[in-house]
Amino acid sequence: MTEGEPIEQWLPVLDVGLLAKGDRDSLSLFAKELRAACETIGFYFLENYEAFLPQSTIEKMLQACSGAHSLPETAKKAWWLNASDSGYMPVGATTRWGSAGRPKLPEHDGINEALLFWGNGPPWVPPERQLSSLEENNFLPEEELPGFKAALSEYHRAVEALARAMLPAYALALEQSPAYFDGKFDKPCWALRLNYYPPTEGKEVGIPPHADGDFCTFLLQDDQPGLSVLRSTDGKWVQAPTRGAHSILVNTGNTLMRLSNGRFPSTMHTASCLSTGPAARARMSVPFFWSPSVDVTVEPLAAFVSADAPAKYAAKQSGNVYSSGRVGTAAESDPERRDERADTFE
Repeated sequence: MTEGEPIEQWLPVLDVGLLAKGDRDSLSLFAKELRAACETIGFYFLENYEAFLPQSTIEKMLQACSGAHSLPETAKKAWWLNASDSGYMPVGATTRWGSAGRPKLPEHDGINEALLFWGNGPPWVPPERQLSSLEENNFLPEEELPGFKAALSEYHRAVEALARAMLPAYALALEQSPAYFDGKFDKPCWALRLNYYPPTEGKEVGIPPHADGDFCTFLLQDDQPGLSVLRSTDGKWVQAPTRGAHSILVNTGNTLMRLSNGRFPSTMHTASCLSTGPAARARMSVPFFWSPSVDVTVEPLAAFVSADAPAKYAAKQSGNVYSSGRVGTAAESDPERRDERADTFE
């Protein structure tokens, strides 16, 4: 699909205003719609989320993302991923490029630049290099990028508030009590990734096909299509629509898939820039990856296990549940990160 072609509005839309009401009936209705979205598509839009995530906060985040990616290459090189995998990711780098000692690029085929920031992670680096808060991350001096850290901090606080507000609904969708996740996200492992997909005349994939390793991902995207999803209902790769100047999409990760014993499949997807021609624009997105505390045990819940549906997954700590698919050359030897669904993408 190329820029300008109409994209079917096929994704579910969930109304966060139901959560803001604060009553059990509204929560139950939202959870019912959430479960239907997770069982079928695994990707859905949110609307009426401003009580948690104001539009002004979103606009500042997208402006900060644009400003950071407009820096000269010398500044970006000085900001390369450090040993905690925080900072700037050049084209061809994976999220582990810094902690791996910055090996020769490319590590994967995608044409994508990004900035990466962590909380209570990343889980694969030694404890002394893990970052407990946004403030501990790798930032340029304020004078080189004025207002960037403040915009990122404001957005992080807001999107995490939205994520926490949805936990009782996820618990009900998983046939648990609304309080099931209490204590399991005390020190959530999270990441913010500021993506930049340069125009390639529609010839290059930005990020190769993969499924996220987290519980769920909150994706802030601009007005440009470019997200392609493997639709679980029919096994077809389909372009995801956009909604207005910016929108919030949520997708299921491998952690939630394990909890549901596969009932809520993680969503295989890619992302690219489809803009072409003399006026082509780069595409930007800001995913917020959200997982339980790294020492929380993740295993299929009893509600989804039976004689006819035995447990598909062994128990694992949350910090050891990773993304899968075409996630870089270093992961090719890991059978748990191999995902045959990625092979259906052409």
